[in-house]
Amino acid sequence: TLMELLVAMTVFLVVIGLSSGIFLQTLKSQRTIVRMSENMNNVTLTLEQIAREVRTGFEFPQNTGGTYYDILQFRDGRSGDYVSYTLIGGGEGQVGSIGRCASFQSSGCQEQDSDDFDSLTSGNVDIESLTFFVQNDTGRPPLVTIAAKVLIDRDATLILQTSVSSRILD
Repeated sequence: TLMELLVAMTVFLVVIGLSSGIFLQTLKSQRTIVRMSENMNNVTLTLEQIAREVRTGFEFPQNTGGTYYDILQFRDGRSGDYVSYTLIGGGEGQVGSIGRCASFQSSGCQEQDSDDFDSLTSGNVDIESLTFFVQNDTGRPPLVTIAAKVLIDRDATLILQTSVSSRILD
């Protein structure tokens, strides 16, 4: 009858509508997870590159109690160049990328917004903050802790942190 056909069509449309909503939400979640994974891999690779250079570096900032820095500068153990890492393109309430600068002069890479810094992270990765904590007491190798806060989505952030010590005693 006509009434049974209308009821069947209504039930069918409700089931199709619910299924479509679940499918679209799953696709959105999958895109967010893929973007988060790509961002995390990119930042992890960059932090590992910094850690490799810190292991062979020397002439880190001298302090006795540990100090936070926005820019990390030291000498590369392989080339002898002064190497600096910082957050470039970011400011108060803005996002940027992790930058690296190498110079044969100790004063070559001081300005954070300088064109001398090359971006190490992808343009798709938004870094909210980058902080270096250096403990360089006498008698022990320098210990550098690197913390990066990555914006994943409008309301989701990821904080990655690693600690590495230099193999060379300053």
